[in-house]
Amino acid sequence: MVLPDRSLPSELPFRGIYGTADTSDRTATPETCEWYPAKFERAIVLVVDAMRIDFATWSDELNTTFSTDDESIAGQGQHRLMPYHNRLPIINSLSKNRPDQSMLYRFRADPPTTTLQRLKGLTTGQLPTFIDAGSNFAGSAIDEDSWLQAWRQLPDGGCNRTTQPPAHSRNLVFLGDDTWISLFPNALSDTRAAEVNGTLPEPGPGWARIRPFPSLNVWDLDTVDDGVISRLPMFLLPPEAKGQDRELEQQREQWRQLVKQPHMWAHTDFSKVPEANSMLSDNVGLTQLHRDWDMIIAHGLGVDHCGHRFGPDHSAISQKLAQMNQAIELIVSAIDRDDRSTALFVFGDHGMDSKGDHGGDSPREVDAALWMYSNKKWHSRQGDERAARVLANAQDILSKIPLGASLDEDLRESWWYNTHLRDDYKGANGGHLFEAPQLRSISQIDLVSTLSLSLGLPIPFNNLGTAIPEMFAADDDARAEWGLLSVLRLNAAQVLRYIEKYVDSSRSHGFADDALRLWRIMYERAEVSYRELTDVVAQTPKKRHQPPIRELEERVAAEYFAFTRVVLGSLRQMWAQFDI
Repeated sequence: MVLPDRSLPSELPFRGIYGTADTSDRTATPETCEWYPAKFERAIVLVVDAMRIDFATWSDELNTTFSTDDESIAGQGQHRLMPYHNRLPIINSLSKNRPDQSMLYRFRADPPTTTLQRLKGLTTGQLPTFIDAGSNFAGSAIDEDSWLQAWRQLPDGGCNRTTQPPAHSRNLVFLGDDTWISLFPNALSDTRAAEVNGTLPEPGPGWARIRPFPSLNVWDLDTVDDGVISRLPMFLLPPEAKGQDRELEQQREQWRQLVKQPHMWAHTDFSKVPEANSMLSDNVGLTQLHRDWDMIIAHGLGVDHCGHRFGPDHSAISQKLAQMNQAIELIVSAIDRDDRSTALFVFGDHGMDSKGDHGGDSPREVDAALWMYSNKKWHSRQGDERAARVLANAQDILSKIPLGASLDEDLRESWWYNTHLRDDYKGANGGHLFEAPQLRSISQIDLVSTLSLSLGLPIPFNNLGTAIPEMFAADDDARAEWGLLSVLRLNAAQVLRYIEKYVDSSRSHGFADDALRLWRIMYERAEVSYRELTDVVAQTPKKRHQPPIRELEERVAAEYFAFTRVVLGSLRQMWAQFDI
């Protein structure tokens, strides 16, 4: 059952949940009306449909050992580089050269691995249900709480308007797969007509420019991608002007060359002619479209359609991945030139099997990729080390509880060996030619709380994911508390609040008494540990950054993390088991 409740920016999730006695931390800071201080001012969400994790990883060993993708050598008993490997070098390059601005994750999806169901999970943090599993094409609008709807809403009336500056209207751009429009018809509604007619409310959610493209023709590899690529530079690059920087001219030309179908570049979306299908209005011109957007969502389908049409073992997929690599390079170049902090989230909604299909629960279908980048430092070596200790402590907790053994591998283990990369290259005796590299592994719905809090939004009410630790582990002074501890406590309270409201709303909630009791006990224990920690810090504030207190912080954070993982694992078994 999906609950209609919404998380409010002004009200922290501790209010009225089981086991919370203290009322001092139930309201957000009135000056910001944020659950957690925003790390970024703007965001770009780029969905590369069907980007499997091994499409995004890089192997120097592969590049030196298998230097060709010529299929003719296969008959000579030699090995060739698979056409989908080492095709996104920008991810590897930035992860090496700017390690505190970039990180790659295995991004495990919950089946069914179809785009409509995955977009629901990626925006709400919820698991698919049996009803969801039956459809990928006839999607109904999402009514439940999501980060996209929160982004388009102004802060609620609980914010203190005497201390907070006027609400900032958030401006949105959407380009790509029209599945999003069926799911979010209100949030993704173009506002140009209202601007022209003078009916856009003030203050309002801000302007929106929406360009969806039809998604169902899997034989068409280029139209959706070309639609996205031909419009992105108008938002990312300043308007053309005489005497403009030569580098900008070169980048604009690089964008043009990326478009496979020349007629897709020659659109009229930015024409100043009134009767044209233009994105411009009296109040929103070319300068405003470039300068004032706050979020861009772009969803390309070429990689996915290559899989459906040819399968992954075809040269077309290497060409399509190379196109995406160049697009990511140009996006990074644009946001690096901007002084506003901007987050870039690049991910696949699912993977694909050896035939290029998806929808089921095989490893290659559920193992997508997530790459996060920003033009500012958002994590650090020390923060990552602390996050790793939290994950190790949580793993130890999970191994000792009754439900621990039944949790899925991706919930019990926070690191994963990229067996897909390894298994594609076998020797004559059937053995592996090299060892599988290790990666951080997260659940796909973990993006929801991560994106929400990093942008200053509340976590959606029905979310079951857990914030990605590395994003917050370097925030050492967030509201006089370690950032990761603060985030995981918020996340745990939000999950328990959902559970308690679910129980109150339905007598036939289906939760086993033992499971419900365990969840409450785990949360209560974490809260007790947290109170003990705050008492210690209050008594010795000057020692807060010393190792003994840091170890306590990490152990308490691990308790909250383990709690959210147990709840998700239990509900997966109850709600998301399908015979696919």
